[in-house]
Amino acid sequence: MSSIQHVFWDWNGTLLNDAWLCQDVMNRMLEARGMDSLSAERYREIFDFPIEGYYQRIGFDFERESFLELGQEFIDGYELRRMEASLYADTRSSLEYVESLGLGQSILSAYRHETLVTLVEAHALTPFFHDVSGHEHIYPVGKTPQGREALERLKLDPAHTVLIGDTVHDADVATELGLQCVLVNGGNQPLEKLKTAGVPVVETRMEALLQAGLGEGDPQ
Repeated sequence: MSSIQHVFWDWNGTLLNDAWLCQDVMNRMLEARGMDSLSAERYREIFDFPIEGYYQRIGFDFERESFLELGQEFIDGYELRRMEASLYADTRSSLEYVESLGLGQSILSAYRHETLVTLVEAHALTPFFHDVSGHEHIYPVGKTPQGREALERLKLDPAHTVLIGDTVHDADVATELGLQCVLVNGGNQPLEKLKTAGVPVVETRMEALLQAGLGEGDPQ
């Protein structure tokens, strides 16, 4: 029987299928500057935290344009189109499965908190979550401090909590917080990179739950 009592979900690239949108918004920025666009493979290869490094790998020169200005431009472009991104096919069924087990689940995201709450509501997912934790500003940074606050706020035992995400950063956060972790392929980073994180890597959200020990076989 699984020891997991609570599931932390990452949002962008894990529950919301929006890596393609992030790539497209960035490509519009690049095209406006006469810079080479990113293929889907190149985007996933170079995307990482901290985000400043990702922008530099793209080719932006912070002496010509500040990261703050570039970040604001990206966020403005993303926010205009955020409803174009849909949930993954098994997002809702996975959340329903956790709920059916009587376990708690929350969102731990680098996305701006106010917008995150609005978007979760727009997708009619709010009732599934005990807590939705995003950042208080628009620039994505590490999630460890807010994860620690969420653990304290919800009175959770890290050893009995799993973080499901789509980047190596999620695995790093889990390690820092003492959480279990499972990564889902298909989001913001390639499979080869995810495999370097030292945690299980699967193809779907439901597989992630099963990998964490929440049930046996196919819960459907």
